[in-house]
Amino acid sequence: MVEDTAPSQSVSQEVALSNPDAIRGVRASMFDRMHDEQTSTDWLLGPAAYGDNTFARSGQQRHRELNENDIRSGIGTGAYDEIYALINDANILVSGIEEGAFPNSAEADKLEAEGLFMRALAMHHATRIFGYDPDGQGGVVDPNSGRGQGFELGIQIKTTPTLDLENAEDTPRSTVPEVYDQIISDLQGAITIYQNLPGDVKEASPFFPSEAAAQALLARVKLYQRDWSAADTRAQNALDRAASTFGSGLAAPDSGSVRSIFDERNGNPEAIFTIKTDPQAGESPGANDALSAYTSIFFGAQLPTQSLIDLYEPGDARLAGWYDPCFDEDAGEVFSGCSEINDNGFELKKWASERNPSQFADNHPHLRVAEMVLIQAEARLNEEGVSEAIDRLNDLREARGASTLNESNFDRSSALQEILDERRRELVAEGHRYFDQKRLGRDITKVRGIDDIQFRDRAILDDFPEEELLTDDSLQSNPGY
Repeated sequence: MVEDTAPSQSVSQEVALSNPDAIRGVRASMFDRMHDEQTSTDWLLGPAAYGDNTFARSGQQRHRELNENDIRSGIGTGAYDEIYALINDANILVSGIEEGAFPNSAEADKLEAEGLFMRALAMHHATRIFGYDPDGQGGVVDPNSGRGQGFELGIQIKTTPTLDLENAEDTPRSTVPEVYDQIISDLQGAITIYQNLPGDVKEASPFFPSEAAAQALLARVKLYQRDWSAADTRAQNALDRAASTFGSGLAAPDSGSVRSIFDERNGNPEAIFTIKTDPQAGESPGANDALSAYTSIFFGAQLPTQSLIDLYEPGDARLAGWYDPCFDEDAGEVFSGCSEINDNGFELKKWASERNPSQFADNHPHLRVAEMVLIQAEARLNEEGVSEAIDRLNDLREARGASTLNESNFDRSSALQEILDERRRELVAEGHRYFDQKRLGRDITKVRGIDDIQFRDRAILDDFPEEELLTDDSLQSNPGY
């Protein structure tokens, strides 16, 4: 990051907080942490495997422990260190840059906004792993019986940089509502900064945080918080900003356009915020750990379940665009045993490293246009009713070549189920399925003879790493661990 540092094995606090190159290095480190296995493959594919969207084919172990409900199986426990290291990088950008470090103060402001956004992204992911979710009334959706009843702790809120071991402090967990207050404050702060940046400094690429990305993440957070009106408004803000800034909108209703959303050789037509993976810079998690290695190349371990495939109707562009018969492009041979998981022997092609299969380097869209449409459908169901929800759902279905739904066939309960089914069809392996059921207080649906996870079960919440519990006396474990 910085040449000729003294001592050579570290960068002093004074250099790190006042040298523009060192600060930009912290920024690069923050984004690069999203390439780790726990913050890419576990983050995006893990919730599909922990629910009912994917399952391991015979002889493959990648995410099988999630399929089979093994304790401390990896969505959060393994990711804890990387998540908080990312938060610490973000904290340096938010509050650790010395005044005057940059000749152009707008650059420092932009880095602060990026830190606020990334801190909010990491904190929201962590709190939905380790805590229950907001109930929309200032509390949490917790089970009405069992060990978790009445439990409302979320995660540790850390907003100041930890620059060395001497200033590391034990930090007790905050409640879920307190964590959400911090996340919302961060995103609102980022939006304000973005809106006031000069035009030549504002972000023009979906590969970095922007106002569109902050509005989109705030829409997701408001959906979890059950603030339906705000979720709808923020989603529309994100759609408007993404359209004007990146030209983003729903992809055309054909399989090629739908597939292009995840094809690194083309610009993502639905992009709002994407983690770019440069194979030449060594950013791929690698052959053992990358999303493509788990789903379509090399291991081909996690395959779409029959219950997921059955949700698509003939002619749906997603069925042709995101699924192909199992085949390992890197090895040039067909995977065995795929038809045991689904009748067609399909693999999921969202993650296929199209630039070069042997590089295992997918870009990772974390926020895109279709999710905002789905957020609006669910928000409008709760705020305005069935007709408005189905109308918005049909906007997405039309863009996917699927049939139009008739609102007269739905009541509120069946409309919500249709929205959740559409989220399965659309957002598979993008980090949602497990959390969609959990945030609604539902049991986690499993497949292939595996017992569903009851909402009152301790497995609904992952637990903190044992070494963290041993070294931080203020850190309380989750119920039942």
